[in-house]
Amino acid sequence: MKNLVALLLAALMLLACTALAEIDPSIPTDQTTEVVFWHSFTGADEETLLRQIEAFQTEYPYIAVKPQYIGGYNDIHTELASANAAGVGVPALCVINVPRLTSYAEDDVVEDLNPYIEAFADKINFADFYDGMTTAMNNGGEQTALPFGQSGQIFYYNKTLLGELGVSFPEKLEDMDAFLKTVSEATGKPALEIHGTDNAYFYCMFCNLGAYMIDVDTNTTGLGSEVALDLIKRIRSWVDAGYVKWVDTDVGNTLMLDFTSGATASVLYTSSLYSSYKAKAESGENGAVFEVGIANQPMGITNYQFVAGATLILPSCECNTQAQKNAAFLLASYLTAPKQQLEWATVSSYYVTRKSASTDPQYAEAYQALLEELPETAVIDLNSYVSKTKHPLFDKCGDVFENYMSEIMNNGMDPEEGWEMMIEEINDTLADA
Repeated sequence: MKNLVALLLAALMLLACTALAEIDPSIPTDQTTEVVFWHSFTGADEETLLRQIEAFQTEYPYIAVKPQYIGGYNDIHTELASANAAGVGVPALCVINVPRLTSYAEDDVVEDLNPYIEAFADKINFADFYDGMTTAMNNGGEQTALPFGQSGQIFYYNKTLLGELGVSFPEKLEDMDAFLKTVSEATGKPALEIHGTDNAYFYCMFCNLGAYMIDVDTNTTGLGSEVALDLIKRIRSWVDAGYVKWVDTDVGNTLMLDFTSGATASVLYTSSLYSSYKAKAESGENGAVFEVGIANQPMGITNYQFVAGATLILPSCECNTQAQKNAAFLLASYLTAPKQQLEWATVSSYYVTRKSASTDPQYAEAYQALLEELPETAVIDLNSYVSKTKHPLFDKCGDVFENYMSEIMNNGMDPEEGWEMMIEEINDTLADA
């Protein structure tokens, strides 16, 4: 009997929560609903976005979209925080990067999109998004954002050079030593340059060996394992041998120039720059002409990569009406649809966020156009993308991780001593939370 009562109470609570979560999805058609949209895109990316917005407004003439370029992710975050504090001037739709989403959800500054997904089910096939992307944007059951301009941590390599040397970029982490030695000794230059000031890039190698920065069950760092120490020592040996260059100064410019000038055979960086790397290498802008290849993270125990880049959020500020929020979600659904995503990806190098974009015959022509423009896109395994550990101190622990890795790789710190100090500092950070 008690179990029956408990089940009934649980059902009633679920119904109550569902009722509270319902929205009125209406958008007036006899008047104009304005949607202010803050974004971070420039150049050809912005031009494409504006064309898509114009097409959206043609389809929905009662919705007026006001796109506004605000700046980079940090600029948008700062402006959004200021507008939220004032309670006015908050956009109805906004681009924000993935790492911000957890705190946004905890602070209730964004709408839970689940009710919108249900109310506008005929406008958005939510199940068509790649699971790793939507999971990365889900916090405590709330769907905080929609995938839009997603990117990841990939290896660019000089495909022409590797072909001449008769080697392939490693598909397994265990084969990295031989690859780096062969290429570096053949060229007399570093075989790989690694982005050293953002752990998102090199952290993948640790995770794929089972060494996670935060063990949420114990609230300690998983980098305290011998596996992590061995990898740190291994990378340091690559640096000492001249096989790897650990870049922690003027990173973006250094990686781009070194790679496209032929000063290194490969780099570990963001996938969103594929079109730029390809254009510069193929034109010989920096002195070397070659074909660019792309590789996923080499397999350890896993070959995970982390979802990064731009998402679309609906700020929860009451300064926007429900009709404006509805119209904003309709715009977000339109911009993330397969057709628009294929056009967007072809120009921007961001990933297509929809599974059907590469499998549904109705998009075959657009997908082929993407592959003709950015052929290596087909190499990327979007099913290997997962969410980082969601912990409020993840970024703070990541800063510690980055600092010690730079000290070990570039400033001569003893690897084991630096590792021990790093573990202690990360664990102290977690313990003080």
